[in-house]
Amino acid sequence: MVTVTEIQRNFKYILDNLVPKNPTLILRDSVAEAVILSFEEYKRLANLEKKLLKSEMFSILDELAEKNKNISFEEIDRDIEYAKKHASRRY
Repeated sequence: MVTVTEIQRNFKYILDNLVPKNPTLILRDSVAEAVILSFEEYKRLANLEKKLLKSEMFSILDELAEKNKNISFEEIDRDIEYAKKHASRRY
């Protein structure tokens, strides 16, 4: 943990001493304000987030497929045409 004042005075030293998997917490008036992390750790976290979102998306698609497994493509086409016909022209 470092304070905002320490960041202002020693930014280069703090940046040079970042530990890849150990982010540096920045405090302002003893309150956690921000985090500095290495670029490698940022990329790792961003990749994890992408994987999680992808997994959630496939889970939702699987759930929808299960819920709609007994609906034919003809029924879907009819519903789409009905929606188009009765949809507001504002959009």
